[in-house]
Amino acid sequence: MTSLLMPMVAFALVTSISPGPVNIIATVTGANHGYTRTVPHIIGATFGFVSILFLFGLGLSLLMNEISNLAKLVTYVGGSFLLYLAYKIATQEPSINEEECKNCRSAPSLLQGVMCQWLNPKAWIVSLAGISVFYTGQDAGVGMLSLFCAIFFVVCYISISVWAMLGVVISSILETPKQFRLFNIVMALLLVLTVLYTFFLSS
Repeated sequence: MTSLLMPMVAFALVTSISPGPVNIIATVTGANHGYTRTVPHIIGATFGFVSILFLFGLGLSLLMNEISNLAKLVTYVGGSFLLYLAYKIATQEPSINEEECKNCRSAPSLLQGVMCQWLNPKAWIVSLAGISVFYTGQDAGVGMLSLFCAIFFVVCYISISVWAMLGVVISSILETPKQFRLFNIVMALLLVLTVLYTFFLSS
């Protein structure tokens, strides 16, 4: 089990820190609401991903392989939800101080963070790949799965936090509502591109 520890950490870090829908949303939330108000999204997204990973380890991956169209269904339903989030990001009113933020659209909740992962095709693809490489066929059983989930929990939380802090740093550069609005639109377009790329891969 210990021989797989570093490969697990490396896999978790590469897949968690790389750009994706959840990280883009964390950056936008960090820029518009600050890190503290982004924490529920970070916690929810972390729990959401780890729950998918755990369920795959318990056998959901076998179900995904047996039902050929299930993966595509998850991709298109989840992608449609993320496109809706991109629209919400692009059209949200920017706020550049705490007083204005009282009247702006609220930051994502913990439950919304969970749903972002459950409807995120990247989370399903990464979970399936991780279980296939590190868990399927192992004799360690639930112990190996629990270790893998624990590693991903820590790495995922830190990775999403890094993206949220990037948003906070960016917000210190943006000075006017127009600049915030442009930033939101650019991030929304990046989210759309990641979704379209996922659609392309699944076609």
